Amino acid sequence: MLAVGMLPVSAFANTDSADIANTNADPDLIYQDAEVVEVLGIKEPLTTVKTERLLKVPGAGNDPLRAIGSLPGVVFSSAQSSEPAVRGSSPDDNAFYIDFFPVGYIFHTDASSILSDNVIGDFALLPAAFGPAYNGSTGAVIDAQSRRPDFGNRQAVIDFSLLKAGIFFEQPTGDNQGFYLSARQSLFQYYIENLLDDEEFEFTTVPEYYDYQGKYEYAVSTTESITFNVIGARDKAGLLFDEDSDQVQQDPGLDGGIGFEQYFNSQALLWEKIYPSGLQQKLGLAQLEQKLQFSIGNSNRIDVKVNDYTVKSQFSQFVNLDHELSWGLEFGQAHIGGSGRYAGPPCDEFQPDCRLVDGTETIDSRFDEVVNSLDLSLADRWQVNEDWELTPGVLVSVEDYTEEWFIEPKLQSRWRFAPFWNLTSGYGQYHDFPDNFGQYAEDFGNPDLKLPTANHWVLGLEHEWRDDLLVKLETYYKTMDRLVIARQSADNYPDLSSQQYSELPRYSNDAHGKAWGVELFINKDLTDQWYGWASLAWSHTERTNDITGEDFRYAYDQPVVINSVIGYELSDRTTLGLKWRYQSGQLVTPLLGAEQDSDNPELYNPIYGDINSERLPAYHSLDVRMDRLYLFEGWEMTLYGEILNLYGRDNVIDYDYKNADYSEREDVTDLPTIVSLGVKIEL
Repeated sequence: MLAVGMLPVSAFANTDSADIANTNADPDLIYQDAEVVEVLGIKEPLTTVKTERLLKVPGAGNDPLRAIGSLPGVVFSSAQSSEPAVRGSSPDDNAFYIDFFPVGYIFHTDASSILSDNVIGDFALLPAAFGPAYNGSTGAVIDAQSRRPDFGNRQAVIDFSLLKAGIFFEQPTGDNQGFYLSARQSLFQYYIENLLDDEEFEFTTVPEYYDYQGKYEYAVSTTESITFNVIGARDKAGLLFDEDSDQVQQDPGLDGGIGFEQYFNSQALLWEKIYPSGLQQKLGLAQLEQKLQFSIGNSNRIDVKVNDYTVKSQFSQFVNLDHELSWGLEFGQAHIGGSGRYAGPPCDEFQPDCRLVDGTETIDSRFDEVVNSLDLSLADRWQVNEDWELTPGVLVSVEDYTEEWFIEPKLQSRWRFAPFWNLTSGYGQYHDFPDNFGQYAEDFGNPDLKLPTANHWVLGLEHEWRDDLLVKLETYYKTMDRLVIARQSADNYPDLSSQQYSELPRYSNDAHGKAWGVELFINKDLTDQWYGWASLAWSHTERTNDITGEDFRYAYDQPVVINSVIGYELSDRTTLGLKWRYQSGQLVTPLLGAEQDSDNPELYNPIYGDINSERLPAYHSLDVRMDRLYLFEGWEMTLYGEILNLYGRDNVIDYDYKNADYSEREDVTDLPTIVSLGVKIEL
């Protein structure tokens, strides 16, 4: 059981307890009720931001996971991914857990999370150097916990805004058991076409999503419970480009449009118990079904389905007053099946462009694999003395598909060297099985690939200035090895014939990277009717192509990021919030020109400069939110409104090149000033 204090790199949001352990490793403190916490005088540490405050972050739309963008080290890129990049790692390097088990994905395509604010209990963002209870991530871990059902009260909630609508129902089924169900659906599909004036495409499938979550809990006793959880989500969209559109002229392979649909459904059974000896356990079974269908152009399609089965356990036990051991065992089996046809070149995230028309081979194949993994974790939280806590740990993993063993040490330390001063540090080795199995599959990829690995180092300094104010300074360093890149252009292999070049693996582990940075975090608790936090981050992220020898800044490298969030309680029923964010502009690869194709005079081939060598203008915006609570007999209603990008900043997030010869360039800007209104009715 690793305490929050032993995770010096975490930005942790928690609604229930102050000294909760690693939420994946330690059973929830479900048996410690609010009255006990109040009597003991336990206070949530200021190293965390409370979940209920993240729910009110302007621009987040009642979504605490979306609000993690206001925490240090987190970058969302509207132009590249709906998921966050954390401390120099790729969004694909992150791992997502909900209620002890991994899930398919945690963010919809519009960057909102799949979790309703009606069910969220707490969550942890672990940006680096996390303990051995987590696996499958070389970047960050997002671990969310849903709340317990209310055994004493029935509740129904209707929540809708301009973007989505949801319903929540909660029902006790006895003195010691109950359940709830939540379901939500996007609404923008009903009006998005009216907001677009681009006549070069039409929607074949209007973008939309839905998600659901349910929980049933049976409290066997005050120290034992059994829960059954279900969760799922679906996202889909489709576009058809006009024949004379810029997209089709620049890449004729796009004729026929783009379409995708992804979904997952998960069910899990979890048994938690605290024994008289003090032994705490979590035992669980889970099934996760995932599917992805993707089409591009007239004849390129990918259809992949994955069924994951997981058996997982986690235990913790105090050996004596100075040592608390935690250990766990996890076995996973993934049935991965897929088929597809693809005529484009192999692509990776380092290429400025990946046109279908540049493909030199067509792959039409199927794959069906069973992948087994076994993980054993062990940690010892050692109270060296009254001021120093040290937690060594190790994760032992076996991955049968790549035939690899991993023995990965971890270490976290927290030293109170003076009153109200703490020195924290952490180290860990990590590996990850990427989400894109196609890179590892026969024909589509390279089955001889090895798994990417990483090393994390963290050093931090905390000072509790006063009871309501904490200042934390943290520095980190990451190395990333065996990164997967696509087969490089034939120019890099001048001695190979065309036949020999085509026989090269489509993907290889020939890249590595590193990232480092410093983050300042200031958190003020609620006093004099206001609270808030601010962060300043400086970072550097780079990648190296081992084949070409190129060193370049990573696409998510944004050296300066500033966040400031303020919440003010105008009255017991009215709150006002402000959020201002500044970040360095995104990196892009400059287009130097275009040359006419020698075989097709209507096609022009772009000529690019150095990778990620141009930075867009700085991004900054101010968001405002107001909440007003109305109480009625037997029910209540909350009205909330948000204004995004209040001062109308034209934030450039990419460039769009027009015409077949790329002769014109237009700025692609983020959202203009938007007003969003919503209502939440609790019955």
